[in-house]
Amino acid sequence: MSRSAVMKEAFELLQKDGRIPKASVPTALRAAGLNPSEEKIKEIMNTATDIDMAGYEALVAKHDDKTDTPEAVKEAFRVFDKEMNGTVSVAEFRHIMTTMGEKYSEEEFRDLIQGFDENGVIHYEKFVNKMLAPFTEHGNPEDMI
Repeated sequence: MSRSAVMKEAFELLQKDGRIPKASVPTALRAAGLNPSEEKIKEIMNTATDIDMAGYEALVAKHDDKTDTPEAVKEAFRVFDKEMNGTVSVAEFRHIMTTMGEKYSEEEFRDLIQGFDENGVIHYEKFVNKMLAPFTEHGNPEDMI
């Protein structure tokens, strides 16, 4: 389903009297495939109002920085791939995810890597493909297995 179709469906579900209420703006952004941080959501909500479809489209276009593309996320992992073999250690990934940015708890981290920990390493290309498949317009069907 294209982003446009997903946005139209989300708009229909979230709108009241032809406008998405301000309180539903974060949900609408996520429905459009964006993954804004909590900090970005707070920033957006400071100026957000109820929005019509055109406003929704404009808001999505403004905040779609395309940094969550699979290739961009894989590139971020490559920074930590010391041996350049497509893997990152679970210990290093745990450190990154529990101490930087939006910090994960130990339980959230364990849930995140479940099924990806292979003898203390994570093959990040598989991980990224699986994690981002719901947010990409055309996920690779093999990644959904």
